[in-house]
Amino acid sequence: MKLPCVLLVLLFGLSACLAGPLKPSASHLSQVRTLLVVPVESPPLEVTPDTITTRLPIHRQDDNLQTELFLEPKLYRSPGGVLISGLVSSNDIVKEALPMRMDRSSGLEPAASHEDAWSPASVLAAAAVARLRVAGFEAVASDQYYSLPINPAGDTADLARWQESIRQWYNRDVSPADYGSRVTGRVDAVLEVGVGTYRIFYGQIPLQVLVKLIDPVTGRVIGRTEAEAFPVEDSAEALLDHEAEKFKQVVAEAGAGLMRRALADLGLSPTKAAAASGVSFGMRTASAAGVAAR
Repeated sequence: MKLPCVLLVLLFGLSACLAGPLKPSASHLSQVRTLLVVPVESPPLEVTPDTITTRLPIHRQDDNLQTELFLEPKLYRSPGGVLISGLVSSNDIVKEALPMRMDRSSGLEPAASHEDAWSPASVLAAAAVARLRVAGFEAVASDQYYSLPINPAGDTADLARWQESIRQWYNRDVSPADYGSRVTGRVDAVLEVGVGTYRIFYGQIPLQVLVKLIDPVTGRVIGRTEAEAFPVEDSAEALLDHEAEKFKQVVAEAGAGLMRRALADLGLSPTKAAAASGVSFGMRTASAAGVAAR
């Protein structure tokens, strides 16, 4: 019997429903010198146990079942801009986050419209740009992000819906984003960087990086891979204290290691890049204005 994907996610995590890895062909890699790195909209952070009992000690008097009966999960931003799905009370010190936009179809959106929000995918995209430049490629972070089709009229705090949208994005063989008409100049490939598993679970921080390599002209996916890490740190309260500085640091450090693994899997590491071209690369950079589709 084939289990539904939603049930598989609950039992084994998002990886149970993801498409298998796709290695770019040698012919594709030989043509890639300039890459545009696009972050994918990140899901809200899941925190277990919920931090409402720390924010509002009155809830410590209730058992977890009673608290969950009277409170529903909402989206809110912690100090430091981390988007969280968790319990929010009417007299809470955190405020429910409003939907980022009403049109929730997938596509490219300007990142500048959410400068006050912290995004793990943007952190990972920056790590990818730095790593690619070290590998000898011209790489630049996009000023847009790939938005997921989450309907704001529904329950935007439902993590299962976010995971399903992420799974659909990752498993697509053709990107719906029209990169060919969105960029100018030369871009040999687009690297979309997303986040799969992403939570604080009793001091452990499971983090999953999802990466797709896309032909900007045809939109076809020519490479796909994922990598996971499970750093163990402090309590959620300690991680999210002081503008969530410690949490952000853990994500940045673990994410940099995951990006190295993912890029190596796609053949975009320094050794493989040099071997593919037969030359020794130096470090090169590219500006956003001068990078675009070939």
